[in-house]
Amino acid sequence: MKKSFLAPAAFGFLWMALAPQSLVARPDEGMFPPTAINRDALAKAGLRMDPERILSLSDSGLLPALVRVGGCSGAFVSAQGLLMTNHHCAFDAVATASTPQNNHLQNGFYAKDFREEIPAKGLSLRITVGFEDCSPAVLADLPGNDRPVDRQKALKERMSRIEKEAALVDTTLTYEVSEMFPGKSYLLFRYRTLRDLRLVYVPSRAIGEFGGESDNWVWPRHTGDYTFLRAYTGPNGESRTYHPDNIPLVPTAFLPLASRPLQEEDFVMIMGYPGRTFRHYPASYLRYQQEKLLPLTRTNFDWLIQLLETQSRLSTAEALLWSSRIKSLGNTTKNYRGKSQGLQRTPILEQFETKDRMARSLANVEQRRQLDQLDSLYGVLSQHADLHLNFQHLLSQSRTVQWLIKSAENQSKPDGPGLEAWASANRPSWRPELEVQVLRYFVAKHPELQPTPQPKAWEAWLERLGTTKDFPTFKGKNAEWGAYWWSLSQRIKKDQADWSARINTLLPIFLDLRLRATGQEQFVPDANGTLRLTYGRVQGYRPDDAVYHEPFTHLSGLFQKAASGHPDYPLDSALWRAIHSSKEMQAPVTENRFGDLGLQAVSAEADQTRVKKPLESPDAIPVAFLYNLDTTGGNSGSPVMNADGELVGLNFDRAFGATINDFAWNKDYSRSIGVDIRFVLWNLRHVVQGDRLLQELSPKNR
Repeated sequence: MKKSFLAPAAFGFLWMALAPQSLVARPDEGMFPPTAINRDALAKAGLRMDPERILSLSDSGLLPALVRVGGCSGAFVSAQGLLMTNHHCAFDAVATASTPQNNHLQNGFYAKDFREEIPAKGLSLRITVGFEDCSPAVLADLPGNDRPVDRQKALKERMSRIEKEAALVDTTLTYEVSEMFPGKSYLLFRYRTLRDLRLVYVPSRAIGEFGGESDNWVWPRHTGDYTFLRAYTGPNGESRTYHPDNIPLVPTAFLPLASRPLQEEDFVMIMGYPGRTFRHYPASYLRYQQEKLLPLTRTNFDWLIQLLETQSRLSTAEALLWSSRIKSLGNTTKNYRGKSQGLQRTPILEQFETKDRMARSLANVEQRRQLDQLDSLYGVLSQHADLHLNFQHLLSQSRTVQWLIKSAENQSKPDGPGLEAWASANRPSWRPELEVQVLRYFVAKHPELQPTPQPKAWEAWLERLGTTKDFPTFKGKNAEWGAYWWSLSQRIKKDQADWSARINTLLPIFLDLRLRATGQEQFVPDANGTLRLTYGRVQGYRPDDAVYHEPFTHLSGLFQKAASGHPDYPLDSALWRAIHSSKEMQAPVTENRFGDLGLQAVSAEADQTRVKKPLESPDAIPVAFLYNLDTTGGNSGSPVMNADGELVGLNFDRAFGATINDFAWNKDYSRSIGVDIRFVLWNLRHVVQGDRLLQELSPKNR
């Protein structure tokens, strides 16, 4: 029977219907969707608060306090729309708001009042306000499995129709049907979307990105990866883009900060919007990742990072322009390196192969043929990976190829999106000298990427492009080669749609057999960007023989790293003074603190020897902590809550061994990393003298 949208009064019944007492939380499948949250398992694990509050839409509920910010997560922390997420989640918006004269990205930003809060361009947020199982409506009367392309097309049309029909009920909300597993499970989510977010407090880069790439995906960690934003609405609470008359949102609920210190082995939980995991796929898909996707992407992104870092050294303006892309490429590269090493060092692939053999042992003749087809399709993906992945990377990085393809599309679709609007938006990042290097690198990766078999003609064209002041005019060779790349993109798009349709038709058959073979009656679907809950404990771990990582780091460790002089460990001058100076001496005399904090990196060695004994022990100030929760990309910024539903930190990373969480969770090495709320509050009080925000936060937190 089709369930209605969640209402506060319906929670008791819905929980019993969707999460029967026999469904025990399995630690190796811990990203639970709302329909699989089990209150008995949570209570047994240590939850003290009433579990009914988790999905309640009332002012005491957790659900209305949780947000999706861009591709990250976050949470409201005050009754005036103040919310917290990670520094790296707001990184692009901060870079966009920065100039060489007012470098908020480097120096930090603190708004003294509402008037000083500035737009976080490019960011919006979603609040989940309801969901329902719509699987029967999606799957009814679809074309058969023998027509996979038609079936996939009909399925997408059905999902779109359900969304449009739901929108007729309330046009102020956004509706989205999410595929929890291809061909089996679908949920219709209802979201409130807000488009006016503003920067309130951004720590300096020396705090918010302390450790840089050296510490990315690494423990121990000393990064203050947090940022405060504020959500605004129109005067009547309506969603609209930035306008000076907009007012701070009054959220239905917000999270109070913890009233008791966090300790090792404490119960903690996270609710957020994890991106993608691949735990219910065959071993042939993991081999595609291991042999093609991971190494090829890593190689290309490493090259791009070097190129853009060289460009960034030309000026502060160039550094700000490319900072977000470099950070994104670097994050992906290190993540993929960790996954590759994890697949080599752990038996995950063998475990997948064992489950596949168990599933195959239960299959009849027709099902075995279908499993062969599934493996064969992943083999086809591998065969075409060099062309498809390199073209994908070329298209994502080259404004020239994007422009020429869009120009070619415009020839066939004159009523399509305006070319000039696209050009205006992308012209600030047009660098012909970079275009030449990107095109030369990627075209050499596969013969089909080069639009001409004549090397001299290609090189002559590149030389002309390098002197172009604007996007090339669509005529002559430009038009000819733009048409070639457009045709190639259409062919690749068609191939991928065909393979995806066939794979999605076969995956449900594979899953049914795997569940039967492993004795699972129910399963937790892979993460897909929708709301999930995971829980566990604050725990250290042993990454290697005779090595134990404790679950908390402290400010003293930050100073130890800074003393090395490594450029990834700059020391924030105001943070140093907050430790080494008296309260009366903390307020700066000569620095301009209007908006920018005016924090500059200082010599760690010189400043740490200037005062022998800090007034407050750095050992007493926690910075980050470890926990065994099940997280992945998209969980960045997720609130880490204690057993009472109070905020104890923000999730921002995983230990290096946990990069393979996308394929499997493991109790021995899967550890996630959060910034401790005590470090956030310490910075607010002592580094930026942020009494305004401290007063705005829950009374418990003052």
